[in-house]
Amino acid sequence: MHYLRSIIFDTAVVILTLAVSLTVPFMWLFNASSRTVRAVSQVWVNGIMFLMKHVVGLDYTVQGRENVPDGPCIIACNHQSLWETAALCALFPDASIVAKKELRKVPFVGWFLARYPMILVDRSAGRHALRQMVDEARRATGEGRQVLLFPQGTRQAIDEPMRFQSAGISALYTNLDVSVVPAACNSGLFWGKKTLIMHSGTITLSFLPAIAPGLPRKEFQEKMERTIAEEASRLLTLSKAKVR
Repeated sequence: MHYLRSIIFDTAVVILTLAVSLTVPFMWLFNASSRTVRAVSQVWVNGIMFLMKHVVGLDYTVQGRENVPDGPCIIACNHQSLWETAALCALFPDASIVAKKELRKVPFVGWFLARYPMILVDRSAGRHALRQMVDEARRATGEGRQVLLFPQGTRQAIDEPMRFQSAGISALYTNLDVSVVPAACNSGLFWGKKTLIMHSGTITLSFLPAIAPGLPRKEFQEKMERTIAEEASRLLTLSKAKVR
């Protein structure tokens, strides 16, 4: 049953993606605004969340939403599956998302992501990439928007030790006068890193108390990594028996 539901979900997502992608050339042609681009992206991510719930039977619950400030901040979440990318985009429709610059090479998609605007980082560019990321994140927070990123850098399976690539988040923390909200989820229990098969159940997304600006870089980094790792471990331990 999980296999059949997953196949139906994947097929529906492909159809949804093709339908939404048909609008991109027209938005490019008419130089659509960032607000329009984000509105179209919301149709896509909310459609995916709808399909997860009603086709796969995969819902979610949010804990600690009160820890996310109303104004600009940085949200740093662990990364176990594609779920948290869609969920965070749906929850924070005006946020800027830190993503790989390679995506910009895809025709029309690159324009769409830049217009969103996402913060597209060339991870091979070292210090230059960090400076660019800080500049673009400063612009986003100056507009009152959140910045979303995954400090692990890539998806990691739930049975792997958590590894962080914290240079980026640390650069943002030390250069921007905004708080960082650590977040953790247990999506990997229901949708593994290396599989398209999804399980029904309820994912928990937890927002932890914000880390105020002003800590030394190393102290911030250790606190953020420890906070995310401990909460991710807690959610996995509590939820393993609930996977259906």
